[in-house]
Amino acid sequence: MGVKIRERSMSGGEVAFYIDTYHGEYGRFSQKTGLKANPKNRKEFNQVKAEALEIMRKVERDFMRDPKAVFDRKAVAGDDFVEYVRVRAEKDRYPAQMSTLKYLREFTDGNVSFDKLNSQWLERFKNFLLSVSVVSNNTANTYLVYVKGSIRSAYREGYVPEDFTGKVAGIGKKPIERHVLTLDELDTLSRSKCNNLMVKSAFLFSCFTGLRLSDVELLKWEKIIIENGQHFMKFQQKKTSQFEKMPLCQQAIEILQAVQNLHAEYAPEGDERVFILPDRSWLGVILNEWGYRSGLNWRLHFHASRHTFASLALSAGTAFFTVSKLLGHRDLQTTEIYSHSNQKDQIKAVHGLPMLSPVIASIPEQILQPQRAVTQQPGSIAAALQAKGEKIASVLSLTQNAAGKYEFNGREFTAVELATEG
Repeated sequence: MGVKIRERSMSGGEVAFYIDTYHGEYGRFSQKTGLKANPKNRKEFNQVKAEALEIMRKVERDFMRDPKAVFDRKAVAGDDFVEYVRVRAEKDRYPAQMSTLKYLREFTDGNVSFDKLNSQWLERFKNFLLSVSVVSNNTANTYLVYVKGSIRSAYREGYVPEDFTGKVAGIGKKPIERHVLTLDELDTLSRSKCNNLMVKSAFLFSCFTGLRLSDVELLKWEKIIIENGQHFMKFQQKKTSQFEKMPLCQQAIEILQAVQNLHAEYAPEGDERVFILPDRSWLGVILNEWGYRSGLNWRLHFHASRHTFASLALSAGTAFFTVSKLLGHRDLQTTEIYSHSNQKDQIKAVHGLPMLSPVIASIPEQILQPQRAVTQQPGSIAAALQAKGEKIASVLSLTQNAAGKYEFNGREFTAVELATEG
């Protein structure tokens, strides 16, 4: 009774590692680790064997604690991981999750059993994502993160014996341009024709509340409340699961009033949802056409409304902490990504700082000796003027004062100024 590691020679000269488990009551079974290496490369072979031994020790710990659970795991080891991801993805149907499923199917030719999953497999999947020309680094990292999460979930449910996801580094993100609408652009959008007034209203509502599209889609009328004359919106963020109660500005309230009138057309049989929106692919087409018609030189997308809200709030002088709470961020660092869009206001603020009396001019000149501190580059015009000025000073028998300047006819000159004056 126990758990052992076994090496099996392959036809290509490599050695594959298996884990054999035996129990007097439950029987025995052999488990693939999915790890293999060529013994001729001793360094690589020892590294791979060490990884296989680590998996074996994990199985051994589980075996000592609950042997039945280890043998139950055998029953699902051959199940399809791709199918497991499909069930998870279709539960929420986020676009990123469905795209991850698409590339996972492409990488695996449609299926891969749980017993073939390991850090080497995950590393190969990561490299596959990086090789897809139409997938950016940031998007590839999103897909990798979702697959890692699925593996961790499978580990908790007993499909795989080890959570090996920490052994595979993430894909470094690259800075991206975050599209933000100025107040003028937002005003132009509001006056431009959109082929779907409900989409238009939802986008503008998000510009004044910062809601994600997923939260806009789920927002119900019962969540719009009034307390002491102030309108609030109560909701649970789909992404973070946090419960929020957000005060609504007057513009957001007016948009909701307009949406109420649209319900007769978009939901004639009644609907508890505030916004009756088309599927996301069609919604994207509508937004793009609306943005193009409004004169935008970039593809309008729904998340631009959230960026715009952050920028408008910061421009209005709202504190970072308050904006962070309104956006539902868990930390201020997430909010700080929007600060770049507020640069015009930062410049305006800097130029609006008060001027002091000319205090610097009253500082003793011996503290300021710029001519002695500056070294001119040989062959430059400045160096030529400097030499000419010094020659003139020598002819006139002028000497430098404490500030490094020459006095002549009651005035002070630098060497360059003497040259240009001459």
